[in-house]
Amino acid sequence: MEINKQLFEDVLSGKLKGEFAMRNGSIIPSDWLKRAQQNKVVATQSYPYILECEDYFYYYYTENGRYTSDCSYHNLDIINFIPDTNMKTNELTIEIPEGKIVDWDESKKQNKIVLKDKQITYENVCEKIFEKGYFMIVDCGGIKYNYTKTEINHSNNSASYRQLECILAKNKLANVAKYLNDGWKPGKNYAGNFDAWVLYLTPDKDYIGYVKIDNCGFNSNALFKTKELAQQAIKILGEETVKLALEPLGV
Repeated sequence: MEINKQLFEDVLSGKLKGEFAMRNGSIIPSDWLKRAQQNKVVATQSYPYILECEDYFYYYYTENGRYTSDCSYHNLDIINFIPDTNMKTNELTIEIPEGKIVDWDESKKQNKIVLKDKQITYENVCEKIFEKGYFMIVDCGGIKYNYTKTEINHSNNSASYRQLECILAKNKLANVAKYLNDGWKPGKNYAGNFDAWVLYLTPDKDYIGYVKIDNCGFNSNALFKTKELAQQAIKILGEETVKLALEPLGV
């Protein structure tokens, strides 16, 4: 069963009863669930629910049952709810369309169920595109394949080896530009815009060109003070590395 705010609220209201299953294999009775009280140490806005265990020990949880809110997996995450099959309920079940969630605040105001678009998080993106594994940058700029779920949200992960090659090459190009520009920063021209020289790659990826632009504030490429410095960067890195640096990403 999906772990979300509606499930927690149904348990707290008495509509549901059963057991919570944790990632480490522990089974916790649902009557241990409590609403978190204001706490100066724990941000109860991020962790609105707690499991009140024995010996007055508390586990704080997000609305989706996560023990930590930094998108990483933890052994204490709640991953499933096992309802009590003997419990009698008189509740109306509604089917929530994909991509929608219940807007609890608005539902309380209007005294009816109000749906809103589900906010896609970076964690959702990673779980989708890295479902079968992913490539990651490791020590000394190496790239390896990985499938460890606990590392799925790391910012150095990619769905393709090529994308990480391009990112590393772009970093090299930026470092060379920093060296060649020797402290130079683009200044405003007569029209009040910032201009600089940049390298570009043709659609067929068979030619590296250079051009002066006057809107470099909207350009993600490496910037150069002169065309000669842009040409020198190609000589330093070699055409293949520069082509990788200029290759479009996200496609």
